[in-house]
Amino acid sequence: MLFLKHPKTGKSLEVNEFWLRDHCRCGECLNLDTNQRRYDLLDLPADVKSAEVKYEGIKLKVLWSDGHQSCYDLDFIFDSQLEQLIELRSKSTNLTPWNRSIILQNERHLRFSLSQMVSSDDVVRSLVESLVRYGIVFIDDVAPTPNMTELALRTVFPLMKTFFGEMWTFSDKPDHADTAYTKLYLGSHTDNTYFCDAAGLQALHCIEHSGSGGENFFVDGLHVVNELKRRFPDAYNVLCRVQVPGEYIEKGEHHRHTAPIIQVDPLTQEFIQLRLNVYDRAVFDTIPQSEMSEFYASLRQLLQIVRDEEQQWSLKLQPGSIVLFDNWRVLHGRHAYTGSRTMSGSYVQRTDFLSKARVLGIIE
Repeated sequence: MLFLKHPKTGKSLEVNEFWLRDHCRCGECLNLDTNQRRYDLLDLPADVKSAEVKYEGIKLKVLWSDGHQSCYDLDFIFDSQLEQLIELRSKSTNLTPWNRSIILQNERHLRFSLSQMVSSDDVVRSLVESLVRYGIVFIDDVAPTPNMTELALRTVFPLMKTFFGEMWTFSDKPDHADTAYTKLYLGSHTDNTYFCDAAGLQALHCIEHSGSGGENFFVDGLHVVNELKRRFPDAYNVLCRVQVPGEYIEKGEHHRHTAPIIQVDPLTQEFIQLRLNVYDRAVFDTIPQSEMSEFYASLRQLLQIVRDEEQQWSLKLQPGSIVLFDNWRVLHGRHAYTGSRTMSGSYVQRTDFLSKARVLGIIE
């Protein structure tokens, strides 16, 4: 271990010497064009040690026993440690949990015109920033066609290809084995619980509706999970722990994935994902029968909060407005409807959503 002291902050730190050697940022160790390491871990001697250490301002210079010389920014070393890392991660996003009354007060921050997005990078950045903060935004003034829906979405993100396609248009025709392809009521849920990596974002655009009903509703999973943790901490812990299988089966497709309903960051314990879909649940076989009562009681407590009228933001999606929401956070559903209703939509991979937010400096 090497003892270090920051000359400006006065903070002290002990670091593993092999870790420090492994994190040399010079051009010999790091490809400065690609930000990838140039060497295999086995290229470093297992017993590498510092032979000489000296400070130059906030720089740390080390001569290593293998003859290599490194120069480190002390802020980089101190910020990469667990305590500081947790603090940085906690500050890297500014999320606003919401229920119906809160989101109605902030709806003005969720609306963006396609023409403004096309002509202004600042508008695109504001859209992504609101999407990170609230988990839901609207793109207005979009001609109600699948092609214009696709154009609007590609203005911000690449699209995710699944067996539904990159873009999909659906009504009540049973093109897929999914309740969405009916006129029935569809309760609050997240999509793709049966995928190993559920879509990060989902977009929906009402192309036309000649009947009645079909109002959509949205629930902030972040707010719901916070409420569950506050009111029923035991249930929260169960749903963070128990593995729940999801499954999708149709001709030529069989998808299955198992994970907890609530996923949190293992370092910060902050919310990452709500994976909740009562329709796509597979045979539940991941815990002993003796633990079933506790699990079902916990799930019911979560669903009761989700179904609370104050949690649900209901609105009628109109042709010309795309709703784009965080599928890892915001649950969506719809009321039953009559008549002819056509929807167009798409998914965006989680990694592409977060990449865009990092490039724009919204998250770290």
